[in-house]
Amino acid sequence: MIHYPKRLIEVDLPIKKISEHARREKSIRHGHISTLHIWWARRPLAACRAVLCAAREEMDAF
Repeated sequence: MIHYPKRLIEVDLPIKKISEHARREKSIRHGHISTLHIWWARRPLAACRAVLCAAREEMDAF
């Protein structure tokens, strides 16, 4: 059986901190590149980036 190292997303994903960043990003009204065009289904990019990074990082790195 092959043993793979645990990923950050499996052990400790800081959801509260991610939510704060996503909430702040969503509340931006003007002066930001994301407000150039209004999307129908807007997704918080901060949350997407955090999940992708946590899925890639091995827990040994922390």
